[in-house]
Amino acid sequence: MPYKDSVGNMETFLSVMHTRFACKRYSDAPIEERQLAGILEAGRLSPTSFGLEGWKFHVIQDRKLRADVTKACFDQESVATAPVTIVIAALKAPFYEPDGPFVAQRGKRFPGTLEEFIADYRGYYEFLASQGRLDCWSRAQCYIASANMMHAAASEGIQSCAIEGFDETHMARLLQLDTVRWQVALAITFGYRDEQSRFKIREPIEELVEYH
Repeated sequence: MPYKDSVGNMETFLSVMHTRFACKRYSDAPIEERQLAGILEAGRLSPTSFGLEGWKFHVIQDRKLRADVTKACFDQESVATAPVTIVIAALKAPFYEPDGPFVAQRGKRFPGTLEEFIADYRGYYEFLASQGRLDCWSRAQCYIASANMMHAAASEGIQSCAIEGFDETHMARLLQLDTVRWQVALAITFGYRDEQSRFKIREPIEELVEYH
């Protein structure tokens, strides 16, 4: 018999997914501290390649900074009206070097020796580096966290929108990022909707899935 670790049911989760949409205008209602903590925990618990967690979540609530971030996002209404925006920064390629301090700190948390972890990781790192894909790979990890955060929010009736349209240099300056170490992956707005909810528009499952 396989082990079963489920703590809920598929129907409940999918019903939450059906309620989420890309919200463009939010009300002034605040997000509770408990809810925000849960959204961030959903991000923290998200899977990453080799468990490296090469990300940082920047929570923007201050009104002045919200206004500045709106400008960095080309005055998008979703950013202007959201009570909370979370910007996810991704670690840059040089810091994933197998013998560097970041990989050592992350790797030593896992069972086995650090040497075993690095030996397992090195081949994959060298493949990505040879293809010039390390920065892209690092950013891609952040999208896993963003999806989990958005659906955690939806479970509380909080809407969201993923934002990729922004001036990265401006955003990094506003967040005082060390741009040698960090790149801006994406931003996500959160809040209670101040517009009509929208139904999902998706292709039928038969058009998207092939079994082999």
